Amino acid sequence: MNENRPAYFGGITVTERRKAHSIQFLRFVAASLVVLFHAHLALATDVSPNSASKYELYLFGFGAVGVHIFFVISGYIMVLTNPVDAKGYSAKRFFRKRIIRIYPIYWLLAIVYILVNTMIGSGYDFSVYRLVSALLLFPDNAALIIGPAWTLSYEMYFYFMFGLAMLFGRLRGIIILSVFFSIAMGLGILFKPSNAALALATNSLLIEFLFGAWIAYFTTRLKFPKLWGIVALLASVSLFAVGISWGYENLPSAIIWGVPSALLILAVVILEGYYQPVFIEKLSPLGDSSYTLYLAHILIITLLVFVAQWLGITGVPLLVMTLIFAGVAIAISHWFHLIIELPMTRALNRWLS
Repeated sequence: MNENRPAYFGGITVTERRKAHSIQFLRFVAASLVVLFHAHLALATDVSPNSASKYELYLFGFGAVGVHIFFVISGYIMVLTNPVDAKGYSAKRFFRKRIIRIYPIYWLLAIVYILVNTMIGSGYDFSVYRLVSALLLFPDNAALIIGPAWTLSYEMYFYFMFGLAMLFGRLRGIIILSVFFSIAMGLGILFKPSNAALALATNSLLIEFLFGAWIAYFTTRLKFPKLWGIVALLASVSLFAVGISWGYENLPSAIIWGVPSALLILAVVILEGYYQPVFIEKLSPLGDSSYTLYLAHILIITLLVFVAQWLGITGVPLLVMTLIFAGVAIAISHWFHLIIELPMTRALNRWLS
């Protein structure tokens, strides 16, 4: 393998030796879990009402864990793909790449959302401020156009703070960021701010980014035994099961889902060094389109529900329709990524460089 050959890693150019197929695969899995959750909920609500039991809805609600897996992976990738030494780090380049990665495709899809929903009679009613703040992903209105985009406010905040922290170098930066986030989360628990920006900046979800950052730091410096990976994987699965059986609304999501998500990422990173199933390598390219899938799937599902209602499709089992809707969303999003998102992102990076 040519270690100097660039590869496309979730919108970030890294060397082939750093491209973790398992992480890419997990990005795809995380996005797919969210899609299955929303597809099943939409079908159970608008196409086949009362066809799903409360237990079935509860189990599909587990798909929301994909968000927490994403947050841990974001922290992991940021550390993995940035220089160890502060002298080799460029904050300007870092912020430029993050902005290009997040905003252009989000703006494009936001326009599509507005146009399509207006045409099918589900238009938006918002002021100029709310529209602008939604397009800039301000916390108070980030979900206005694309519902799942609320998580992008957290991503952008983390990128901003991480980009500043890396000015001190990787280790110092992670330590500084960990101390700052820990103090902020403590203040959030103490004061419970109602302001959207303050609520975000003090939210316990921020710990999930730290989980990923520290996993990347230690796994790039140390060789962990295979047994550690197996133990981490078993612990992750067990904690996920406990969360489902106990009730995932009984504890903060950063604990009930964030901890097992971190253990899952740790497990696959360790085990990838010992064994890599063929199916993970084959499916890992779908991780590249996970961002598009995450943004576009609500619109695709909405259109599929519209078509199903128009055709009067009610006889197909709910679970079968859920899988079909999810499969269509994955296929369309991957095509969109290859044809539009990837060329556009590469062109913008070249142009602004």
